[in-house]
Amino acid sequence: MLKNTTLNLPDTLLARTRAYAATHGTTMTALIRAHLEAITSTDAGLHEEDALLGYSRGILSRRDALDRLGLRDNAALLVALGDADLPLPTPPPHIIENQAATFAKMWRSS
Repeated sequence: MLKNTTLNLPDTLLARTRAYAATHGTTMTALIRAHLEAITSTDAGLHEEDALLGYSRGILSRRDALDRLGLRDNAALLVALGDADLPLPTPPPHIIENQAATFAKMWRSS
């Protein structure tokens, strides 16, 4: 049975989340559900492909994926993604925008 839940989010976070969901062909509900499933699931029930898929989709952080997969570093995680034929995660649009703005400031000041 599914229950409705109200979340109180800042307008900017809500807008970024909606944009992220739209560009990734999903919904805010699916993103929130997947993230909550990922962070509350027991390690015993988590299969390797779930952690890799979660990382590839941006649901799990790199640190969480490394821990759940028992990998030692980012290089091993990248190899595991390649072996599973999964794409690298892409940062959310707001992070890319922040990086571009920082680069532009640095470029102008040099």
